[in-house]
Formats: sequence, structure tokens, C-alpha cells
Amino acid sequence: MKTFCNAQVASVLDVPSVVDAIRTAYLDMASDAAAVQPRARIGLDNVKFSVMSAMLGTQRIAASKLYTTIEGRFRFYIALFSLDDGALMALLEGDAITGFRTSATTRLAAAHLARPESRSLGIFGSGIQARAHALAFASRPNLREVRIHSHDTSSAQALAAEIERDHGLAAEVVDARLAADSDLVVLATRASDPVICGEWLREGAFVASIGATRQDQRELDDASLRRASRIVVDWTGQTPHETGDLWGPVQTWLASSALIDLSTVIAAGERRRADATDIVIYKAVGIALQDAAVAYLAYTRLMA
Repeated sequence: MKTFCNAQVASVLDVPSVVDAIRTAYLDMASDAAAVQPRARIGLDNVKFSVMSAMLGTQRIAASKLYTTIEGRFRFYIALFSLDDGALMALLEGDAITGFRTSATTRLAAAHLARPESRSLGIFGSGIQARAHALAFASRPNLREVRIHSHDTSSAQALAAEIERDHGLAAEVVDARLAADSDLVVLATRASDPVICGEWLREGAFVASIGATRQDQRELDDASLRRASRIVVDWTGQTPHETGDLWGPVQTWLASSALIDLSTVIAAGERRRADATDIVIYKAVGIALQDAAVAYLAYTRLMA
């Protein structure tokens, strides 16, 4: 069995390759060539332990992501198994993989669900996932400006400076209303209450909410959900049950409006019209299918 640390994993990954690996995994999922197990959590006092697993038939591997949550801080590990002989192939630190897989899956969703001429990106948050999403979207064709809204002004300003310096895009720290008034909107917070209002969203927007991953967390208000013509989730088998954005008081009317699985969108090869005026929401909590795809990509490159 091989072991690999975060630095080794990060050194062999790039957003385009990760997007392609996740796309392939979702296509396997759509054709029943992949299996996914929802996240399971157990806890003692302020310590939690979580496990989530997936099998990728095309790659002949299984992966289990195991992680602790201690005082709000995460430590991720991913174990890779062979589906040919059952051997434990590798254990990889999973922090870098988690950063890549979440932002790359959002970038993949946007390729299908956002208007191709989208020029502005609004980001809520300035932490690890906000930065990962900003960098993942920086190379998107036609993107010209990034608007960042965060309660941590210093980290938001540092992120804006990094985007301008390394990617040549206009970037600034703005209020919530202006950040929401963008073609692409990414919510990467751990908020307990909604951070945007539906009335702030512009026509034709693509909105990705990836930060609220527990039932006691929300980033989207009811008005945003009601304005959406479609709500696409990273997996219908897990996402609706984990996030407060799709749980609680909104369940009553959401039940009459079926959520759409991202695998269905990808398998159908859907693309958003350039003149679309409706709002599309992508809601994600992170699933093991994504982790398995990225971990296997990193493993094959590290072993090459």
C-alpha cells in the first residue's frame, strides 16, 4: 500500500483534469457503472467522525473517504481499493482532493447550466472553498470580473489581489447585493441563515450553493429557490437530506418540484442558451463519487 500526503496530491492535480475525471465518474453513475454510499456521521461531544464511499466500475476501484471534525476543523483521508483483487492500493490525505473536487464539480455544473457568455462572478465567502472556486473559474472563457463579499475583509481583499495579479481579472470586495447581481454566483459560506435574497439575483444567473452542508445551515432564501426554474443537485440520494437549503420549511413546496440530479444533466449533454433569462440553482454538499474520481486521478499520476 502506498501513502501520499496533501502536498504530493496537490502537485499532480489541475482543474481541467479534475473536471474531466469527475465528468467521467458522473457518466458512469448515469449508466449504472458506479455506486455511491451516502455520508454517515457519528459523534461524541464536540468530535465527529464521517465516512462516505463510492465504487467506479470503469476504473475498477472503490474509495472510502474518512474524516474527523474537531472544533470545526476537518482532517480528510481517502482509502483506495482494487475491485480486481480487493487490495488496499493507497491511503491519501484528502484535504487537497476535497478542495479540488468541490470547485471542479461546480465548474463542471456551470459548463452545462450557466450561460456561455457569463462575464461576472460573485463569490460569498473568502475561505478555502471560496478561493478554490475563484481560481477554478478564473480561466473560464469570457469571465471579466470577480466580486467578493465576505465578513472577513482582509482575506477577501487578499483573494481579490491574488485574482488580479495571477489571472488578470478585475476583482473587488463588494456588498452582498452587488455580489449577488452577477452572471455566476457562488455561495461558499458556513452560514446558519441565508446570505442572499432572491430579489437580488439577475435574470439568467447561475447560482451555486456549496457551503451549507448540514441541516442547520442555509445560504439560499426561499425567494431564491422559488425564482429558480431548475434546482440541480450533486446527488438526489444525499443532497436533499443534508442541507438546510433543501430541508425544513421549504420541503413542503419543494416536494412538488422534483430536484434534478447532476448526472442526468451531464449524460444528456445539456447546455444553457446564451439568451436564457431564467435562474438555475446548483446545490451541492459533496459526494463520494467526486472524491473517488479525484483520488484515483491523483493516484495514477503519482504512480506514473
